[in-house]
Amino acid sequence: MAETRFALLIDAENIPAKYAQNILAEIEKHGTCLYKRVYGNINDITKNKWQDAVKEYSLTPRIQINNTRGKNASDSALIIDAMDILHTGNVTGFCIVSSDSDYTYLARRISESGCKVWGMGESKKTPDALKNAYNKYIPIQGSTSKQAKEDKHTAKATKNTKAENNQQKQKTANQDEKTTNNNLRKENIQKYIRKFVEKCVSEGKPASLSFIGKELKKKYGDSIVKSYKKGNGTSYKSLKEFINDCSYLKVDKNNNDVSIA
Repeated sequence: MAETRFALLIDAENIPAKYAQNILAEIEKHGTCLYKRVYGNINDITKNKWQDAVKEYSLTPRIQINNTRGKNASDSALIIDAMDILHTGNVTGFCIVSSDSDYTYLARRISESGCKVWGMGESKKTPDALKNAYNKYIPIQGSTSKQAKEDKHTAKATKNTKAENNQQKQKTANQDEKTTNNNLRKENIQKYIRKFVEKCVSEGKPASLSFIGKELKKKYGDSIVKSYKKGNGTSYKSLKEFINDCSYLKVDKNNNDVSIA
């Protein structure tokens, strides 16, 4: 079966350039483009960003000037070019890219000549009469490759953000766990001091600060008190400060004996 030789005619006023890659890729699946033309005035080309696509995909821009307000010269230029190309006999197929109903009769006329005519457009904007005039209609509102890359980039950024959030949550959880464990161990030490003080009282002995310090060193090692934090996050500077921070213990100011508050 002979390869279809297409004339690709794009209405830049009607179709955004973000679809350019998809349009060309679809045509290349089924044949070769002998003509690749984009129609519009300067405003259309710029507004729909076709100036970059023209260079990237080697399209031929057919810039028009609207001589009368409300009349689109680009539509007329596309129709005239289509008929000229049809009569050259160089192509065996046309692809008109637009959602504009003004091309309905053009599509029928090309089809009547025995030449294949396809249409592409944004499906929701394209009237049924235009779709039905084509031998084949291909909607192009799906994601483009560039859009897919952007979506992929966005998904990656979202994934990274989630990962960072999870790391922060884990860090916070670890910190909370550390704080909780710190408080639990601090409470255990304070309870040990209380029992030691109660034992001293029951035996009629003073529970001096230095005596308690020696007992703590035997049980927990050096600098055990300074390894814990106050409620404001700062470390204790002394055993006296550590004990006075406990609601049920107090150190006498005169002789540094510890008692139950």
